Amino acid sequence: NRPYSATEISSNLHNAVTKARTDKLLREMFERGEIAGKASGKQWVFWGVQDPNATSTPAELAAADAQIATLRDKIPTLKSELKSASTSLSTLLSAPTTSSLRDAVQTLENDKQDKEERLRVLRTGSIKPVNLEEREKVEAEWRRWKRTRDNRYRAYKELEGMLLDSGVIGKEALWDMLGIDGPA
Repeated sequence: NRPYSATEISSNLHNAVTKARTDKLLREMFERGEIAGKASGKQWVFWGVQDPNATSTPAELAAADAQIATLRDKIPTLKSELKSASTSLSTLLSAPTTSSLRDAVQTLENDKQDKEERLRVLRTGSIKPVNLEEREKVEAEWRRWKRTRDNRYRAYKELEGMLLDSGVIGKEALWDMLGIDGPA
């Protein structure tokens, strides 16, 4: 086992634990006999304790190698299963839930009832549909009167502007004279 200093361990932990705290914890573990260590210059280095009597037989090593090979052979299969399971999960999570489907169905049924009620009123005959010619005629007349109103409004605004600019009359007096009610 390779020895590590407190600085290396702290940096391996992405400085989540400070070097000083790491050094203190490692020395405490050394004093309790959980790890081995020694002073190397100004700093200490630590490594895992190994049992010198813990030796493996060739049969045990062969069994461990066989198990490792078996597990390595399973990795591609497990990865493909993981991918298909992840795809299935994402599909299921993106699908609408039963409660949201019920809400959508209820909303659609309410809309359907409203439209059926409106259609029933139209079918009773009390309301006649407007044909295309009538509609175009009414729209043309509306545009003509809108144009007339706009022209009159522009002329009034121009005349009002001229009178107000001359200073002869104020806006309220002009409106009173013309019988126009101001904004409420």
